[in-house]
Amino acid sequence: NSLLKLLYAGILNASKKWTMPVQNWNLALSQLAIHFEGRLDGVLDI
Repeated sequence: NSLLKLLYAGILNASKKWTMPVQNWNLALSQLAIHFEGRLDGVLDI
C-alpha cells in the first residue's frame, strides 16, 4: 500500500509540471476503446 501511495504522489507531483501534450494519444485511445469495448462510449464521442 505504501508503494502505491508513493507512486500516486509522484504522479500527482509530475502532472503539475507536465506541459507537453501526450504523443500518439489518438492511437492509445483507439486501442483502449477496442480493448474495453462499450465502456468508453458514455465518456467519449465515439
